[in-house]
Amino acid sequence: MDLVSGQNEKLKYPKSIWFIVLNELCERFTYYGMRTVLVLYLTTILKFDGEDSTIIYHSFVFLAFFMPLPGAILADSYWGKFKTIMCLSVVYALGNIVLTGSSMADMFSLDVQKIIALLGLFLVSVGTGGIKPCVFTFGGDQFRLPEQEKQLLHYTTKFTFAINVGALFSTFLTPELRQSVHCLGRDTCFPLAFGVPAVLMLTAIVIFVSGKNMYVKKKPEHNVIGRTFGCIFYALRTKMTSRVPCQSHWLDNAKGVYTEAEISDTRTALDVISVFVAYPVFWSLYEQQGSKWTLQATLMNGRVDFLDWTIKPDQMQTLVPLFGLTFLVLFDVALYPLLAKVGIRKPLQKLTLSGVLAVIAFVIAAILQFNIFGNTAEIPSGQGLLNIYNGFDCKVFVRSRTLHVQDHIGSLEMINVTHTVLSRDDVLITLEFEPECPFVPEKYEFDTTVTIIEGEENSYHLVNLKPNTIALKHVGVGDSLVKEKFGNPNLRILIDYTFDFDDNITLTSADQNSLISYRLSQFRGMNFNAVKVGKYNLVNNGKLLTIAPVDIIPATFYTLTLQRNGDKMDVRLFTENEGNYIHILWQLPQYMCMIIADVIFVVTTLEFSFTEAPINIKSFISAVSLLTTALGNLLVVIISTISIKNQAHEYLLYSGLMLADTLLLAYFSMVYRSKTTKETNAIAHTTENKKEEITVFD
Repeated sequence: MDLVSGQNEKLKYPKSIWFIVLNELCERFTYYGMRTVLVLYLTTILKFDGEDSTIIYHSFVFLAFFMPLPGAILADSYWGKFKTIMCLSVVYALGNIVLTGSSMADMFSLDVQKIIALLGLFLVSVGTGGIKPCVFTFGGDQFRLPEQEKQLLHYTTKFTFAINVGALFSTFLTPELRQSVHCLGRDTCFPLAFGVPAVLMLTAIVIFVSGKNMYVKKKPEHNVIGRTFGCIFYALRTKMTSRVPCQSHWLDNAKGVYTEAEISDTRTALDVISVFVAYPVFWSLYEQQGSKWTLQATLMNGRVDFLDWTIKPDQMQTLVPLFGLTFLVLFDVALYPLLAKVGIRKPLQKLTLSGVLAVIAFVIAAILQFNIFGNTAEIPSGQGLLNIYNGFDCKVFVRSRTLHVQDHIGSLEMINVTHTVLSRDDVLITLEFEPECPFVPEKYEFDTTVTIIEGEENSYHLVNLKPNTIALKHVGVGDSLVKEKFGNPNLRILIDYTFDFDDNITLTSADQNSLISYRLSQFRGMNFNAVKVGKYNLVNNGKLLTIAPVDIIPATFYTLTLQRNGDKMDVRLFTENEGNYIHILWQLPQYMCMIIADVIFVVTTLEFSFTEAPINIKSFISAVSLLTTALGNLLVVIISTISIKNQAHEYLLYSGLMLADTLLLAYFSMVYRSKTTKETNAIAHTTENKKEEITVFD
């Protein structure tokens, strides 16, 4: 037995590793669990609209991926890894507690709750981002290298497994806690959905501290990240201020202050980082699974009848760790060898494939969004649309020479007419009531005017304003009927004098697990108001009316008319520009494409960075790589600020950006190539080349 193998037998697997791995599992449960339900918390409880919720969500993720840079500097130069993890974990846990508190703070105004929640998110992003570059490397410090390289590999596997297990369980469990439990008088329980991850973060701290006396704690050493940035900025400043700048590479201006090795490593690192410019666009697409795709899922039917269970919109994110872990194992065995057979071997070629899959994912998301929104009737240029709702339980005949109309409106029905108009036109119409109408004299005709405006839909309601007064009442304001970006359905309620908007009439969710209800008073003014998708019962003074439930589906405009006939109530529901309520599992194709793209992208970027970067500067490369994720989220914030009106068009915009980015990656895969270096030019043709892989720009 040789000396090295004898040493390997003597070096036992560090027990401290289990504390680090369990700490990571709990922390990842906390992060992914909180992040999974975040967008729905912002929209449903804090009442941010979809665009503002997206901006807040991606600003939070941006900061979480920006903080690894100062976190790494803090750990490497000042506090050391153990103290950095400890201090920032406390900040992290405090943020979770504050966020949980904001979801319980009903005694405060909504604005105060928003401020508390944003403070909590800031603390969480600082904490999770700050410890991100420290935990894994702190575990690596527990091993003696190179003697324990094989044990280090086993640690890497355990650490990766802990991340995925934490993410898998939390992305499934927290939406269940949010939706299946009721608290604080709501049909959701965000305090529980945020509270459980907060408890897990406190548990993570306890576990980590428990191993304190077992850890190998290395003192802060030379700050590689700081020195690398310093070399870059010093060289740039010298180049701009010196009258006689160095004639070779601009980084050579740092000579005298930085060593030849530092300058050479920085030059190589910048060559590698030049490829990173293509990374942020990919991350901008990937991160929207937790924001825009979750909001899309709220418009879809998650019911699985044979399981008697409903898939929650945010629960679709469970697919990411579930299939991510599965594909990670399968691809090494099947996909990568297959790609090699068709000539896709280089890292940048694999990244190009990832880009293609991401493009396809967002094209599918756009097609799905178009399908959900259905058809939208556009009013032709130079025309206006008129709707007349008959609020009487008898036929009414409509005549108008100007409109070229001579038709009848059925009992409690409606008619719509399109009219050519330059800008605005007041049109005379005559209404004649059939003999069965008991409230008007026989052959009574009612002359009135209606207004038709170019490009608008104007609605009128024929009702009794009081027992002996008939009126054709203009409803609200002109209807543009433009579907809102995030596809919420819109409802208005039309009533006559027998009702008052303060009457105790409500639309109550037919789902026994939901407490959603809308009072008649919320529709005062008879304008369209956004409502939630679902089936609703009509309740009058606490008594359920014996009518079919009102079925509200996404991206649809509804007009509900109420009319009393003695002791009974007549109800009619009219729909315009109807959308589609399709099953949530139709999101599977876009998720599958994005997950496959992500697995290839993550593995390949790690491979590319660590094989191409100089050994002394890998931490700098790692920090910059994490920054690309932050920049990707910043791109989403910027595009969301622009506020593109159609979500499907926005998905196509991201597809276009990713297509351009994929072409850039394809270009990089051609201009970056492996070259063979030779010992000397003199013996190049007489000795066997010693091959070394170097990545350079052509």
